[in-house]
Amino acid sequence: MPNYPAEYGPPSLPRPGKVTTLAMCLVGGLWLAFAIGVHWAGVGADVFELFCGNTPLILHGQVWRVLTAALLQAPNQGWHVFGVLLTLYFFAVPLEKSWGRARLTRFLLALAIIPALVQVFFDIALPPSAARYFAEPFWFGGFAVCNGLVVAWSLQNRGAVVRLYGVLPISSHVMIWMALGSPLVYLIFREVPAEGVWALYGGCFAGWLLGASTPSPLRRYWLQFRLGRLDAEAEREAAERKKRLGRSGLKVIDGGRTKPDPDPGPEKGRGADGRWLN
Repeated sequence: MPNYPAEYGPPSLPRPGKVTTLAMCLVGGLWLAFAIGVHWAGVGADVFELFCGNTPLILHGQVWRVLTAALLQAPNQGWHVFGVLLTLYFFAVPLEKSWGRARLTRFLLALAIIPALVQVFFDIALPPSAARYFAEPFWFGGFAVCNGLVVAWSLQNRGAVVRLYGVLPISSHVMIWMALGSPLVYLIFREVPAEGVWALYGGCFAGWLLGASTPSPLRRYWLQFRLGRLDAEAEREAAERKKRLGRSGLKVIDGGRTKPDPDPGPEKGRGADGRWLN
């Protein structure tokens, strides 16, 4: 668990905000509903798969899967949902306190959507013989969201220490490498994570893109782009104004509140052609 500042409350039991609480209830509630339905009510796998990610079905218009896939956790085991809830509890809480509800809400939605889109992209880009090593036909789960939260928290709290299981101290820098290295562990043992390997990396990318700093890298790049456009527009307007003045033949002369020249001379106020300017 992270070492929280004093204003976050007791380090072992941080108080979740409304957004974090809602996210935990949504994830835990859906898992419990499907777990009871599958094991006690005879709910078939086709009902669960209706909300999982599946690239061909998404491309054929079932776009809700891009969002709902991250909300589903394996109904036949408890460690999957436990890991997601634990990550939300310990990493989303400090982010909500420092960012506020609105930014965390947008961030969590992006962490659900961006990894799914990354998974879809690689499913299309890779041949089927290679794609099967990186994801199942129906993919789901919240570990991509967890990776994004870990990366964002670690970059927001550089030099902080996480105590794994409350005992083993791990720096934020190591936490980032753990998030990046976890998909490789699946590949080494030729196992396919429920979320898909590319979705896990998509979560890390989204965590950096939207949560590495304040403002986020994405917003910073957008502001730089807008500033460049405004500078270019100002330069273009200045050049056009200069051309209009050149075509008009008008000249700027001293006047108004300027102090009179003590020694004007006989040619003062004449142009290059010898005529009086006014």
